[in-house]
Amino acid sequence: MVHGMPESRGELTIRTGGDTDELFRLLEWLNGNDELRGRISMPTPAVQPGQMGGLTEVLVVALGAGGVATALTQSLTAWLTHRRADITLTLTYNRTELTVDAKRVKTPEIAKALHTLLDQANKSQ
Repeated sequence: MVHGMPESRGELTIRTGGDTDELFRLLEWLNGNDELRGRISMPTPAVQPGQMGGLTEVLVVALGAGGVATALTQSLTAWLTHRRADITLTLTYNRTELTVDAKRVKTPEIAKALHTLLDQANKSQ
């Protein structure tokens, strides 16, 4: 989790394994989905004294009604399936983390794990 950015209720955070370019590609992919557009943000971490500015390390997804969890599961599963690079995503909701390694997990397993995490998010809202 990014310091200085508390996880709010109804928000899911997504981190990549240190590759900011992949995070930007994921943001672009998710914003291409009509149901997700406007629900994804990329907050800039607070600048610490003596630093020039922090790189964005996380995407924040505003969860809620209207099939957002289903759209996010489908979109993330498709994105991971089409990645050529070895990518790892860590999704966090309400202190529950799910780490997905695109090279080592099969698509049905990714979809099931994402669905479980996002189902928990839907039930707590």
